[in-house]
Amino acid sequence: MPSPTISPVYCSTLKDAYLEKILRQYGRYYESGDLFYQRLWKQRLNQIGFRVILVEKLPYHEVWDIRVCGGLSAQSYLMLSKPIPKKHPQNDFLLHQLRLEVQHTSEDLGERIKSDCLNIIRTGAHFRITFIWPLGRPGRLLKKEKKAEAFTFVIQRWVRRNRN
Repeated sequence: MPSPTISPVYCSTLKDAYLEKILRQYGRYYESGDLFYQRLWKQRLNQIGFRVILVEKLPYHEVWDIRVCGGLSAQSYLMLSKPIPKKHPQNDFLLHQLRLEVQHTSEDLGERIKSDCLNIIRTGAHFRITFIWPLGRPGRLLKKEKKAEAFTFVIQRWVRRNRN
């Protein structure tokens, strides 16, 4: 495999020389376009303040399934940043605001979701958003698991220095 070409503009300092060495050794960064819309949905919901657990487009009938967990930041964004309609639903105002936000996001991404094709279920802090939307390819984007570390990097250095 040929060595990738890296512009000298990015490697002006000594720290950047180390970055150049890493980029030459490990090559270019490539991410498949199959999960493009899944990543966009995750990014938009993270910006609102939700912790995205799953974004999946099922292979049949253009059905999307998104599972998120909303904390105080997501609730405050939905309650305070959007105007309150005069005739708002009495049972759960948060679901109504989230429905409007999902429809607005889908319109930004290409095609608006019809109101009868969108379903949101709330169980405590967890939300399940299902809708029919023709864009995107079937696939699943899961939350990446972090590897368990016994010690943080700072403590690991200290343990190495002060071992018996």
